[in-house]
Amino acid sequence: MSDAALPAPTADEALHTTVDLPFEDAVPFVQLEHELADFETVRVTRLDEMIEGMLGHDDVERTALIVVCHPEIAYDALRIDPTLAGMLPCTTVVYERAGDDRVHVHHVSATKAIRDLGCASAAGVDEDAVEDLVTKTGELMAVVWENIETHGRA
Repeated sequence: MSDAALPAPTADEALHTTVDLPFEDAVPFVQLEHELADFETVRVTRLDEMIEGMLGHDDVERTALIVVCHPEIAYDALRIDPTLAGMLPCTTVVYERAGDDRVHVHHVSATKAIRDLGCASAAGVDEDAVEDLVTKTGELMAVVWENIETHGRA
């Protein structure tokens, strides 16, 4: 198989933007934009606070994980192969960087990771079904991302 025929690595297709909101407002804003597109919030975790509380390191920039799951994506993944659910749910990270006054929002697709890591072929699954799952996830996240970029700017 030529390099041109290989799927793009998941990280290259990640979604990234910045928002013109204070960090403490950006986290619930990004969470709500997911929920408005029918993603259910599984958990919101402040990594910086967890690291400081458990390890005593207070030098980590503010970082929140917003863990969400869409019922259609979960249903389709389970129908393809129940083991694929181990790659779910989806996570979006909201973070700050030292020396940068922006709040960043970043999302790597779990379904693209399923595709690119070969989870489907390892499980003997129909790769077209996985590609359909990637497409559906991309369409749903495109709505979330458009709304974050539209409403997260001053």
